[in-house]
Parts: sequence; C-alpha cells; structure tokens
Amino acid sequence: MLTRPSTIRPAINLFAIFVAMYFSELASFPLSIDDEVTAFRTDASIWILQGRWGAYLIERFLIPHPVMPFLAPAVFGAGCVAAYLLVMDVINKQELSIAEYACFAIFCAFPTWFFIVEFYSNIAAIGVGLFATALALWLIRKEEVSPLSPRFLGAVGVGAFAISIYQSFAPAILVLGIAISILQARSGSSVSLPKDLLRIGILLAGAILFYVIGDIIFRSFAPGRNEYFDSLSQPNFLLQHPITVVGRVIEAIGGIYGLDQRTYGVALWAIPLLLLLGGWALLKELPRTKLLLTAVAFVSLLVPFGFHFLAAGSMPVRSLIGVPIAVWLFAYVAVTSRNSRIRAASAILLAVALFQIQVVQNYRQASNYLVDKHDTLLAGAIYDRLSATPGFDVKRSYALSVFGAQPFVTNYPKPSDSTVGYSFFEWNGGNSWRIAYYMKLLGYSNLSGSNQEQVLQTIVNLSTMPVWPAPGSVEIKDDIVLIRLGETPSSSNQQALEGAASR
Repeated sequence: MLTRPSTIRPAINLFAIFVAMYFSELASFPLSIDDEVTAFRTDASIWILQGRWGAYLIERFLIPHPVMPFLAPAVFGAGCVAAYLLVMDVINKQELSIAEYACFAIFCAFPTWFFIVEFYSNIAAIGVGLFATALALWLIRKEEVSPLSPRFLGAVGVGAFAISIYQSFAPAILVLGIAISILQARSGSSVSLPKDLLRIGILLAGAILFYVIGDIIFRSFAPGRNEYFDSLSQPNFLLQHPITVVGRVIEAIGGIYGLDQRTYGVALWAIPLLLLLGGWALLKELPRTKLLLTAVAFVSLLVPFGFHFLAAGSMPVRSLIGVPIAVWLFAYVAVTSRNSRIRAASAILLAVALFQIQVVQNYRQASNYLVDKHDTLLAGAIYDRLSATPGFDVKRSYALSVFGAQPFVTNYPKPSDSTVGYSFFEWNGGNSWRIAYYMKLLGYSNLSGSNQEQVLQTIVNLSTMPVWPAPGSVEIKDDIVLIRLGETPSSSNQQALEGAASR
C-alpha cells in the first residue's frame, strides 16, 4: 500500500505537515541531557539492559551514531507518515481530506511526543516503532484473518518488535487498535466491536509473549542491570499506598490532557474541549452501539497510564506513546462528525489546539537555543580560565572534579519532566562526567570525569574554594582540575564530604 503511486502525493503532503510542526528540530541541533553520553557510546547493549532489544538492533546495525542533526528526526517523521497512511488505509480512506491532514498534526505532534523527541538516541527508533505498531494492526484489520494464520503470526512478530523498541508501545498497540475498531464501526465496516477488540487483545498478548522470549534471549548475551530502569517498577508501593497512587495518576491524566499548564509550560485548554466534542459526536451518530463505543473510546484515554500503577503513580511524560493516538481519535471523530455544528466547533478548536501546540514547541526551541548559548560560552570561559591556571599543559589529560552546579535561569518554561532549558552544568547538581563529555563534544578533548578516589582527594579543597566566576574558582592539583560551580553541594558532593570526614 505504501508503494502505490496514489500514496506518494499524500505522503509528501503529510511529511510537509510534519516538517511544519517540527521545523526547529529538523533545522537545528539541540542537544539534550544524555546526548553528550550517547555521542561517545560505542556499545549499544545498554538498551538490552532496559529490555529494549529492538532499539539495540536499530542502533547496532542501522544508526550506530544516533546523535546527529536532521536524519534522526526525519526518520521519526517518516515513521509517523507511514503509520498514518496504514491507519487511513485500514479505515478505507483512499483520498485524504483537509480533516485527515489537519488531524495528522495531532497524531504526530501532540506535545507528549516532544518529551521523547528531545533525545536523539530515541528519535529514529521511536519512528520505526510507531510504524511497526500500525503495521501489526493493519495486518489483522485490513483483512479478516485467523489468529493461527501466518499473517496474524506475522503481525504478532511485528508488534513484539515495536514493544522491544519501547515497552510503552504495548499500550499504544491497544489504543491504536481501539481507535481503528471504533472508526470501522462508525463507518459500518465492522461486524462486531467486541470481536474486533478480542482479536486486538490476542494480538497484544502474543506480541508481549514474543517480546518476553526475545528479552530472555538477548539478556543471556548481555547480563546486567540498569538501575534507573529497574527503579521504575514499584508494584509494592501500589499495594501499600493505593490511594496515593490513584491520586498521582489522576493528577498526571489532568496535566497530560491540558488541564494543568505545568506539564507543558502552557495550558492546552482546547484539548479537553475537543475530547468532549469527540465523545459527544460518537453519542450522536451511533444510536445502537453509542454507549459501548463511547465508553471504549474514553477508556483509550486511560490505557497509556497503565504503567503508572506499577511505577508508584509516576512515569515520564515521554513514556505516554498512546496519548497522541487517543487524542487524535477524538479530534478526528469530532472534525468529521455528520453534525455540522459539532464539525464547525471542532474545526475551530482543532485550529486553536494546533496553535497552542506550536506555542509549546516554540517555547522549547527558545529555551534550547538560549541554554545552548549559555553552555557553549560557559564551557569556553572555563577552559580559558583553565588554560591560564599555573601548571596547565595542553598536552596533558585532566580529570574534572566539580562542586555544585551552575544553573541556567530563564523566563521561558522549563517543564520539570523534560531536559529542555536545563544546562549540562546543572544536571545532577553538577556532574563531572556530563560536563566533561559535553566539553569534549565542543573540542576540549583533554578532559574527562573524575573517579571516586579523585573526588575524595579534592572534595575538602573544593568545598572551601570561591564560587564561579570568582578568581580561584578553578584550580589544578596534579592531573585533576577543581571547579566550584555553585554554593550547594550535589548529593554526590555530600557523600564525598561524608566519606572524607570518616577517613
């Protein structure tokens, strides 16, 4: 379907919309926290430790150096376009209208996407995962096939690969499956909604099983643990504090769907209104199955938050892969409603929502641009100060030992669940390895982070030095560079001070 001549023009138009929504990502090179580490990574097995063996395969064999401008976000865009065309094909939309094109902007650029697109190590793989998600559902929904048929088993394998790229594609498969089933029922091309949902459930269960088998195989070649990934799973907290978890989940849902401006830095008030109109359109148009369809549609808004219950009620915004799909479903139903009043009101709200999304994206672009200037100038100033310090030799390698952080202060929004607007010199309270990697990217190649013994050797001296940019805030002790960036010690600084005191 994707290679038909009639598909080429819609694909170009859809990609042009993607470019309009992500122009700042495509036209610039905004580094985020973790990109500085990824740029020097030579072993992609870190993904296996996170259970993401699909991401490992992509980085190992397709894009070995994912931190690059243009190509990585462009691959994500191609994945969005291909996935959308598959969805349009499965609901028998051969010719795309203005409504389909406008709703694609929600499908590919709802602000939750921005939180994962900011990481170059994820961008391209997520695009592949989204395409695999749509392909798995296209294989079983375009034609009625038996769960034991080769086509269905192929769909299970494709779905497992999507989950192996990012586990959050598991709920996304369910959300997209619900969306397709509702739209097919709405158009009269579905015989039984419960039967359709059962087949999607079988697909998802099979995909999860295949994913687990693959995870076991890959972990046998790369044993180990990832502390951050393992810390997300806290099922015991749910059993001990169920009310707290439910409260956190409800708060997260409200923020994601535009009721709390702290999530994005801007209140997306048009989104909840668009959701209500989409639900109302389902109730108005389908007299026989309206309650079931509407209930299932609203359930799709909650499905992406399933992992929250296993993570003490809190998951990163970037994990909510299914949210843009669920919002797209409601927006699409609303703007294609048979009721002219709903259709007109929804078109206005969709236009407002897209404008608000662009405001969010441009605020992020402004923060990225300014923090990049801040960090570039600060790195240069630190190295200039270092080169003027007695004992400095450009031919020697130095380890950085850092005390405190140098925060970037701006009046632009800095969402707490994002790295946008945060300096490499402030993350983790001032992390010597992150700072050293970042400065290496800028060409200051004779710097590295410090080990525990070097930190213990210098922490007492660091704690008494003046704070940057005061004279004496940079010193050299043998092959260790001491930099005091802030007044407040980081958690690692505090541990080092306690360790030095106990010696």
